[in-house]
Formats: sequence, C-alpha cells, structure tokens
Amino acid sequence: MNESRVIIVEDEAGAADNLRLLLEEIAPHIRVIATLTSIEQTLAWLSANDHPDLGFFDIQLEDGLSFEIFRQSEIDFPVIFTTAFDEYAIEAFKVNSIDYLLKPIKEQDLRFSLEKYKKLSRSNVSNTLMRRIMDSLQSHQETATFLIHYKDKLIPVADQDFAYFYIGNGLVHGCTHKHEVYPMEHTIEDLELKLNRRQFFRANRQFIVNRSAIKEIGFYFNGRLSLKLSPPSKDVVLISKARATEFKEWMKG
Repeated sequence: MNESRVIIVEDEAGAADNLRLLLEEIAPHIRVIATLTSIEQTLAWLSANDHPDLGFFDIQLEDGLSFEIFRQSEIDFPVIFTTAFDEYAIEAFKVNSIDYLLKPIKEQDLRFSLEKYKKLSRSNVSNTLMRRIMDSLQSHQETATFLIHYKDKLIPVADQDFAYFYIGNGLVHGCTHKHEVYPMEHTIEDLELKLNRRQFFRANRQFIVNRSAIKEIGFYFNGRLSLKLSPPSKDVVLISKARATEFKEWMKG
C-alpha cells in the first residue's frame, strides 16, 4: 500500500499523541509529517510545504476555529475533523460528506474514517465544499438569546445587544452597548460558534467584537490593527497582522 502523508492540527498534546499512536497501530502506511497547534502555524506550514494526502483537524484551536484555515488557504486534500461539536454541526458535516471523529477518538471510529478516506479523491474536499459547510453552520447563527444569571433572576439578552465579549481574570464576560457587564456561562470558543459571523468577529484570544461596536480602526506596531470600541474596553483590542486582511474584508461586509 502506498504511503500516505498526514498532518495533525490539534492544540491538545495528549489528544495529538493519542491520535498518532492509534495511526501507528492500525495504519502503518500512514506517516505523520507534522503536528500543528494553531491556525497561524498551520497556515505558515501549508504555504511553505507540499500539501499532505490527508489532514486531521481539531475544530477548536488555541487561536480560533480551524475553519479559518479554509478561508485563508486553498485546501486541496481530504480532512477528517476531530470534535466535540454540537449535533447540528455534525449533521452539517454529514450532509457535505466530510467525516468527523468525536473525541476521545476510538480505534473503531478511526478505522471507519480511514476506510472512507481510501474511497475519496483529493477533489472531494475543497474550499467550495467548506463554504457550503460554513453556510450550513451560519443558518444556525442568525439569532441567539442568552439567559444571564444575575443575582436571583434570569435576564434574556439578545446577541446584538452585546458590544463585545472578553476574557478577564480567567472568566468570560459580555459587555452590552449600555455598558452593562454580565458573566457568561460559555467559553469564548462556544460563543464564537453561537454568534452570527456576519455580525461578530473573533479579534484575538481574548475578544469577540460586534461590528456595531467598532468606532475606529488604528494602525499598530508590526502590521497589527487596534480597535476603538464603544463602550470602551479596559484592554487594547488588537488584530494580528496575519488576520488584518481578513478583518478588513469582514468589515466591508
């Protein structure tokens, strides 16, 4: 059997090691040529190396969702997602014929995915297909209402009422346009999935910003952008050089 070159995109070292060991055990023809931990690192690797025959992509990475890789690079190889995603997202993958593995990954499930991979051609996974997946996910993100625990009651707050979400002292908070700050019962990654991508942008690891809260965009050191928000945030909100172009395109709508 011909050798297959594989990359693993996973920010949890234990999960990456587990997948690598399973592959060595059940698929000796597969050679892992790179283990990458972030969107930025993966994009850099893909631009500098020949593309692999197959990729295992965790969805939630340390600097955002791995979907961003498909937005910024031409992916011409099959991808198997590893995820603990909501059921509706998994259904989107099924409809669009992209396989997925629920973590922790089981040997039998991995064998099934590899069998499916053997039947695929490189053209089975493309950026066009990924855009269809993103559209499927987007249909679940048009509106969202959060029930906020505040003192002895629950307060419904619509997503568009939030100016931004941020991590402070290890906790996620939402700041409304009225400068009301609420504790959130979601991780920043969960919020990124739930919110409408046309309205909200993951600025960096700490911030998700509402388009309507952005009042000014400044130039910062090393090609980065700084955002002036309303209401103002305590911390400087920066967009990395790697994501500056994507952010400007998003702002244009």
